[in-house]
Amino acid sequence: MSKKLSQRARERRLGRILVAGTITILVLVALVLAWGLYDHYVLRPRTPVASVAGVPIRLETYQDLVKYRRWDYQNYLSRLQNQKMELSSSEETQDFLVRYLDQQIAQIEQEMATLPTSVLDELIDYELARQECERRGITVSSEEVQSRLESQFGYDPNPPTPAPTPITSTVTVTPTPTGAPMTYEEYVEQSHNWFEVVQGRTGFTREDFLDLLESSLYVERLTEVVVSEVPTVAEQVHARHILVETREEAEEVLARLKAGEDFATVAAEVSQDTSNKDDGGDLGWFARGSMVPAFEEVAFGLEPGEFSGVVETSYGFHIIKVEERDESRPLSDSQLQQARQKAVQDWFAERRESEDVVRYWDSSMVPEPSPTQSYLP
Repeated sequence: MSKKLSQRARERRLGRILVAGTITILVLVALVLAWGLYDHYVLRPRTPVASVAGVPIRLETYQDLVKYRRWDYQNYLSRLQNQKMELSSSEETQDFLVRYLDQQIAQIEQEMATLPTSVLDELIDYELARQECERRGITVSSEEVQSRLESQFGYDPNPPTPAPTPITSTVTVTPTPTGAPMTYEEYVEQSHNWFEVVQGRTGFTREDFLDLLESSLYVERLTEVVVSEVPTVAEQVHARHILVETREEAEEVLARLKAGEDFATVAAEVSQDTSNKDDGGDLGWFARGSMVPAFEEVAFGLEPGEFSGVVETSYGFHIIKVEERDESRPLSDSQLQQARQKAVQDWFAERRESEDVVRYWDSSMVPEPSPTQSYLP
């Protein structure tokens, strides 16, 4: 009897051990699954793809914007392709428009291919602009963000009152009908429907879009400041040049000039720059930053009346002559616009490569295209 009791006790003890072991294994499995879910849905989305002066740009923010931009590009690409199909099937010849659409389609496809890195740069630029605006005391209000949102949908809360048409003759003219301004109710309905579709297909929420608008406004404010600091005058030279294909040709041209032949006459005869050869190679006035570096370095090193030796650039071989020089000449409208664009581009490019910007991005962080990201019908 005692042996039977002992055996039963051992069996019960073994059963308890097996139950405890099973429970332990189940708990461990549950913990592993819970950790995996926590890592996937909590820790990983908070992983930074980059940081700007210590401020992280989260993976979740990056992936949401990539998915939204991808969806937005696909919408536009689909519209262009549909327009091309309609034109191609038309009986009328519209080759010019088809070529134009082909160019647009190629450009969009190229931008979509570089989207993962361009979105990263975009988010870095947004944070750079925010921080610089904060240093300068520049702010963007919630009212400005809301106003920008409304304008995105074509809603104007204060539409201008149409001015009465003055009576200038006795002829009766039937007025051209104009569309009625969007009402607030229409704006609310359209924006609600749009955000519902976007969030369903990309995960990009209304709050995300508002953050995007706010960031773009900070970039605009900073751009205005950088542009305002660009000088309206600059050192400039008025120069001519002669462009040929080979160094041997350039040496022959240089020999003719040294022998006393007129620069403009020789340029009109042999220069391969068709944009100015008929004007004697006249390039007009230009400031630093307008020409390729090798050309510019030589041009700004010459005095009025002097011409250079052979100058090689990616375009070919040049002989340059400076006609006039002005240390502080007002920039033309086109020069000023170019200088302002360059100043803004340089500001962001320089700071993107500064020590304040640290990138952790790699290709594994790019979200996979999802079937739910199909374009709008």
